[in-house]
Amino acid sequence: MNINSRDMTTSELQNLTWGKRHQVRSRLLDAQLWSEFLAINNEMIVTKTGRRMFPVIKTQVTGLCPGDMYTVFLEFVQVVGQRWKYINSEWSPTTTSDPATKNPFYKHPESPNFGKHWMDQPISFAKIKLTNRPDNPGQTHLNSLHQYETKLHIVKVGDPDDVQIFAMPQTRFMAVTAYQNEEVTKLKIKYNPFAKAFKDTKVKAEEKDRRELQDVYQPAIGYESSLNFSHQENYNTTTSEDWLSQYGGQREQMNRCQCTACYFVKPQVNHKKCVPIYGSGQDDEHSVYQPASYSWTQLGG
Repeated sequence: MNINSRDMTTSELQNLTWGKRHQVRSRLLDAQLWSEFLAINNEMIVTKTGRRMFPVIKTQVTGLCPGDMYTVFLEFVQVVGQRWKYINSEWSPTTTSDPATKNPFYKHPESPNFGKHWMDQPISFAKIKLTNRPDNPGQTHLNSLHQYETKLHIVKVGDPDDVQIFAMPQTRFMAVTAYQNEEVTKLKIKYNPFAKAFKDTKVKAEEKDRRELQDVYQPAIGYESSLNFSHQENYNTTTSEDWLSQYGGQREQMNRCQCTACYFVKPQVNHKKCVPIYGSGQDDEHSVYQPASYSWTQLGG
């Protein structure tokens, strides 16, 4: 059919000229990073609630008509129908298989949009979530223990036959519910800032727990036989939280004040001593105190 240029609008003429002069191309970003994961058989977590991908699939597209509208999809292609298993530090295919999941497409949330929009910045699929449940809306359902590759689809709005498809074999991965290969885990922690932050937090928490255990089980400090609490410097070297544990180690020492305030809490400044005296009378500085029959455990120690 002959096309009469007089019957076409200015926009249609520009699009026709653009299509003749430009070829649509797509380039996977972070290709070197994807190659590192591909070399050790990359794995992606799929969960019931959905898990984001790492590395994130990002592409740079050129050659689209700036004034046309396009919808962008990411397709997950099941490489083979067989299930895989991780044995002896390697993946091996099994005899069982599962049918490919229905509609394994993820529509980019910014679709549809102008060609200029898609070309001005990388197309990122950072928000995609992978799930092993078919009834999670807005998430991509994949079969666990199956291998997948991704393809980028760019569909021109109003013309479903105008479709550009780009295969990305570097993004091949195994869908798993938990990482199987330790090397994959190490690589994800190395490059994923969120996983690295989680690791640092975990290490800090372990160090904090270790310090707390050392503080609790350290030997109780020694005391002079007189235990003269009238001087501030005798007890100002430790915090108030440490008094109970430190004095607890001295609970059998009977020549210190036995009142509740001094026994269980911080010793009182200028507090008159009240110590049990066995077989002797009362003096000017000490009053007679008969030890009670209850035990330290009964008092909450």
